[in-house]
Amino acid sequence: MHFKENGNIIETPYHLTIFPGAYGTAGNHNEKELIVASLVGDDTSWLDTFFGDWIKSIYVVNNVSAPLTVPVNKGREAMPFLSWIIDRYDDLPDVAIFIHSLRYQWHNEDPMYDGVPVLRRLRLPHVRKRGYVALRCSWTMGCPAELHPLNPSSASDDRSQNEQAYAKTFQQLFPGEKVPEVVGAHCSSQFAVSRERVRARRREHYLSIRQWLIETDLDDQISGRILEYMWHIIFGMPAVDCQHAGECFCETFGMCNLSCTRKECEKRYKLPQFATIPEGWPEVGPGTNGWPERDWAD
Repeated sequence: MHFKENGNIIETPYHLTIFPGAYGTAGNHNEKELIVASLVGDDTSWLDTFFGDWIKSIYVVNNVSAPLTVPVNKGREAMPFLSWIIDRYDDLPDVAIFIHSLRYQWHNEDPMYDGVPVLRRLRLPHVRKRGYVALRCSWTMGCPAELHPLNPSSASDDRSQNEQAYAKTFQQLFPGEKVPEVVGAHCSSQFAVSRERVRARRREHYLSIRQWLIETDLDDQISGRILEYMWHIIFGMPAVDCQHAGECFCETFGMCNLSCTRKECEKRYKLPQFATIPEGWPEVGPGTNGWPERDWAD
């Protein structure tokens, strides 16, 4: 397997068969499942439109009457993700894919921030082989060193507050384990994980993590962000999990002919100036207020 870096062909140490991206038919209903964190009013119809035959668990965290909800609405997407793992621990699919509810999101690894191609291209055999993959490959936000838990910043911004609370939280959630000096991982809490990797930890451990989330006095923004940069560790990856971007695109999404540096691949992602996608996107908004033109990656 290979990809291009600065015009040169780079061989990877992996020898994998290139499969089509996310399978078009469900076949075995235990093959894959989407776990979706949503709020009341979120439009999740795109999931049925484009992935009608996929099993889906859509949590509505701020509606206690929803078919799937959470014990307490705390910690952003972490609460529904943990609740699903706890409830389904004995009946897991081959691959669980954890995502946010909206189709267009600033952190989606796509030129127009579209979640559909991200899911369509996801190579389930690679998820099963690696155990855990983020649904991002670009190093923008999170890689190679998002946090220094043992030497935290004294600033008051959100990232610094997260860094300041990380070590204590790590010690609470992983008693006896060494706090990492550096934590680096792709941002935004969208990832896929194999059944085996979930079960590498006991159900009771996930219960203890959720109980910490329920009881913590930390602001939701901070508690959720701490877990955002802990999922990869929970699922058995090293504290710094920042794969070469070209290798990642090739193995995770089957895109093996990209021109890449270690941190990014050409015409795959632009960090926007704002975190909220314009209403009506992509028909409305491209080329305005710093948002990329519709054809910028053509």
